[in-house]
Amino acid sequence: MALHSDSSPSVLERILAVRVPLWLVAAIVIFFALATVSFGWLVMRSANDERPLAKAALAVASFPTETKAVFKEIARILSGKPDHGPVMAYPPEQSWSEFQPVKSRLEGVGEGLLMRRGPATPARGWRVIAGAMQIHGSLQTAAVLLSPELEIVHYWPLIEDAEIGAHYSRPLRKMPHGLAVLSDGSVIYNFDGGASLHRKDICGRTLWAVPGDYHHSITSDDTETTVWTHRDDETGDRAQKMHLMQVATADGRIVKDISVPDIIAANPDIDILELRRLHTPDKTGNTRERPGRWMSDPIHLNDIDPLPRSLADRYPMFSPGDLLISARELNLLFVMDPESLAIKWWKVGATIRQHDSDWNTDGRLSAFNNRMSRGYSTITKIDPATLARSVAVDGRGMDLYSRHRGSHQPLPNGGWLISSTQQGRILEVSPDGKVALDFYSRLTGDTPLYSMLSTSVFLPEDAVDPGALKCGVNSQ
Repeated sequence: MALHSDSSPSVLERILAVRVPLWLVAAIVIFFALATVSFGWLVMRSANDERPLAKAALAVASFPTETKAVFKEIARILSGKPDHGPVMAYPPEQSWSEFQPVKSRLEGVGEGLLMRRGPATPARGWRVIAGAMQIHGSLQTAAVLLSPELEIVHYWPLIEDAEIGAHYSRPLRKMPHGLAVLSDGSVIYNFDGGASLHRKDICGRTLWAVPGDYHHSITSDDTETTVWTHRDDETGDRAQKMHLMQVATADGRIVKDISVPDIIAANPDIDILELRRLHTPDKTGNTRERPGRWMSDPIHLNDIDPLPRSLADRYPMFSPGDLLISARELNLLFVMDPESLAIKWWKVGATIRQHDSDWNTDGRLSAFNNRMSRGYSTITKIDPATLARSVAVDGRGMDLYSRHRGSHQPLPNGGWLISSTQQGRILEVSPDGKVALDFYSRLTGDTPLYSMLSTSVFLPEDAVDPGALKCGVNSQ
């Protein structure tokens, strides 16, 4: 029997045999080229656009990046590497031989917390250090209390655990940011990447929690009746989302809610908050009421500090309770009346992407001057009356640099307690600029890794009753 193969062409061969006019090929190529350029143009314009089509364009454009991130996360899981990315720190290159473990009276609390004494004498008092550190054998977000003898005697778990209908991200995918320590030993805190504002008592029990995108600083008023902090809403344009929040310490009730548009409307002749808004010329007309689009992260409010009554006489230009506010993206510090929202004073450019502006006993303002991209950070002071600027702490001599984040606190002895967050570093500096104490949190393992220490608080020696620190595993 003769075997005959079927010589009829396959479907693919028939498709490939079809003659396509050259003009059609050229048209298809031109169409996709124009579509690519148009889509790129739309995405570029959409970076600051809140309309649905713009958001859709950004979502489509970000798909490859999101896919890459998913595969990287899968690879991390398969490799067994820890999920510590958001809480990792980047300390400066240095010798670690002079660092010693911080003594702890609590078994398993603060392992890996290192300290180096410098040539200066530390201020006498208590210190609260918050961040990611080893607690009972695992990396957790917490705050530890150091005695005047620099021993760990107490800790607070800084976690989101209240059932308030908020969607919490996983632990260690967020970092404690704002922290207020009240006189009764309770703490109020929020997170970068969190979904709430929490208050826990001295023993770590949740007193209250409120849902919302609370972030950055938390500062108490004179009487500890309220705290000021920040919250972003889910709706509105980039400015409408930003709010300054006054919250009752007793129950988390909202006392005052001030939006950025509220501040802009109250100060029509002081145009300092719209510097990153694209008001463009109208080449085909003369439109009057057409607001421009906001640039990405146009203001970035990161600190609110009410003027204490105890310091009011040092600042005759202002009144007790006036708010000193920092706007990072504008290199801006300003003082505002919280009732009328009138801006009483402002200064642009004395600092570079600064954080944590404070009132001081000498009548000058101070800020953690990040000096983003400038190689080192400083503590900068400004006289609000003369606008004279000076450097209180020069970071070059101590390799101090936090590209973003960071805080500082003036000490009773004239020195400074500084949190260089990106370095994972808490630094105490004497009035003459010498280092007194240097802290880091090192993780165990074959390769040394360092976790973030996000903020710190100094408390006078008489501010803490050691007898009140009786909470079982939390205290000694």
